[in-house]
Amino acid sequence: MTEKGAGVAGRSSVPTRIRVLHVGPGWGQRGGIASVLNELVAQKDRFAKDAVLLSFCETHSFRSMTGAVGFIFHDTPRFAMAMMGKVDIVHFHVSVRASFYRKFLLFLIARLAQKKTIVHLHAGNFQRFQSNAGAVTRYAVSWLFGGSNAVIAVSTAVGDELSLYSDDCNGIQVIGNTALAAELAVYERPSAAVGGELPPYVAFAGRITKEKGVHDLMRALALLKQQGCSVQLRLAGSGDIDHWRWLASEYGISDLVTFMGWLDGDAKLEFYRNARLFCMPSHFESFGIATLEAMFAGVPVVGTRVGGFLDLVVDGVTGYLVDPGDPEALAACIRMLIERPTLAENLGSAAAARAHEHYSANAIVYQYVQCYRAVAAQ
Repeated sequence: MTEKGAGVAGRSSVPTRIRVLHVGPGWGQRGGIASVLNELVAQKDRFAKDAVLLSFCETHSFRSMTGAVGFIFHDTPRFAMAMMGKVDIVHFHVSVRASFYRKFLLFLIARLAQKKTIVHLHAGNFQRFQSNAGAVTRYAVSWLFGGSNAVIAVSTAVGDELSLYSDDCNGIQVIGNTALAAELAVYERPSAAVGGELPPYVAFAGRITKEKGVHDLMRALALLKQQGCSVQLRLAGSGDIDHWRWLASEYGISDLVTFMGWLDGDAKLEFYRNARLFCMPSHFESFGIATLEAMFAGVPVVGTRVGGFLDLVVDGVTGYLVDPGDPEALAACIRMLIERPTLAENLGSAAAARAHEHYSANAIVYQYVQCYRAVAAQ
């Protein structure tokens, strides 16, 4: 990752104004890209100080017929109208499947309008999507990335993946994400989180799915229980909760697992701050917004050696990394942090320091602004 100094304001010369339209999920959708867009909305004033004016075009999902109709008859005409206005750069936030096809259609409209474009890839499994797609989709992938003025990847791993099948990209820039927790988590973690006044628990936040390694995490807890080390697990997020309740029962850990639902704001911060550790044993992970949120809150991370974790977590310094699909290794790391609260506190402090140094809002905004100015100058 390119690491720049914090701060983009305070320059003596007045830069040329650049109007950037961000295109991504909206209308109540949740997840990694939605979190990134929420953060960009929160940082609009920072961008404006450097003469970059942000606007946003939300798109419906295709998960229902209503969403598909909304995209075709509302989002697409609205986007086309925006192309007739004062937009210098269109910044597309892209993932797999329907997200790709929606953005590709709008990308074609932007190209017809002769707008400069940036494609921002957020998916940690895009290569699988591209490989399994038909010839038409593979051609569209090549056209999207090769025809853009710049390509952004959310992590080094995603950037490396892009370079494997997008030789025509006009340069791949890695820009990580910041998190809303960055400016809120400025107070000390409560001593109860590491000192034992509260029952120690493992925190997980995100989509509760097999791809996120939730089955591995539950298996690790079952192994710990068999070893006489019963550890609480609290999962914040959405998913097929009935299935995961059933699996917890099958593993004999129903008494240890709590489903918190989707948390936002102060409730989410308290959820992180009171945890002994954060664990997300994903099988693939493009970046890891929830991981970064936990780091900003001063919580050590146990993750996997995939995707964005390789950028975020320094193994043995801010947390631990294990191979995906290895519940025994997960159990060992979890037990160590549960039984050694001082170690957990030290790793958590290092995690917070790393998050603030490399992923502060100022640092990330600076990288975006540099990218926009480079594209505007083309």
